Amino acid sequence: MPVTGDGVEPWPRNRIPETTRQAVLDAAAVLQVRRSEAAPLAADGGVPDVTVFARGDDINPFMRDSAFAWRELLSVRPASTAAQMRASLPNNRALLENGLTMISVFDVLGLEPDARALLANEPVGTYLVSVAPVQMKIVDRRFVLLQGPVIDGESTVMSVRSGRCLDAAWRYWEATMSVSSPVAEGSATLGDLTPRQHQVVALLATGAADEAIATSLGVSVRTIRSDVAAVLDVLGVKSRFAAGVRLQHMLGLIATGDE
Repeated sequence: MPVTGDGVEPWPRNRIPETTRQAVLDAAAVLQVRRSEAAPLAADGGVPDVTVFARGDDINPFMRDSAFAWRELLSVRPASTAAQMRASLPNNRALLENGLTMISVFDVLGLEPDARALLANEPVGTYLVSVAPVQMKIVDRRFVLLQGPVIDGESTVMSVRSGRCLDAAWRYWEATMSVSSPVAEGSATLGDLTPRQHQVVALLATGAADEAIATSLGVSVRTIRSDVAAVLDVLGVKSRFAAGVRLQHMLGLIATGDE
């Protein structure tokens, strides 16, 4: 995300008092210490409260399948792109329909503009931006998922139930939530586009084909083709690529306060 001419970060971080922001960073630092303490235990595999949850290429599929048994998921992510959201949003909707309560918090500087536009117009789910430098997931208020040790050259995610680490995770979550705002707050609006058409533009910016966009948004390809035609007309452009460029231009202007 760009900065203004005087070097001040744009919304919403310029509204956060420095002492409050520092409180989040301090809580994140404590969680990182607890993570560093737990990682060797996960690698050894001999401690019930600290285990390797998933590793390597199995991390995302195992996380997705496991989540259907969870009832609450509190997630913090330092960064995300529209391409990543394109893959995860259908699964998020399925989990919510299955009864999962989920709150997802993204670092405002790590959430790319087109990803933010996609989330801002998502009809289901709670998506927030905040100061969020450390990735974690608190599951059912019973354990926290954190980056684990590298084992045999593979990255891992570890599950930690120990009191000290879980307590640090909760303190970090509460600090992050204290300065959070809805993703939709301050988001760009383009002409007379509907919320779904805003999402279509954001996905066009990733180079996604109509079939991929339809899958991501849970509608038919025919509906997407109709939306694309409407988007091009409203934005006054003739190509899908130009529509994506227009979105990036608009988001950049709004982030710096030039429009």
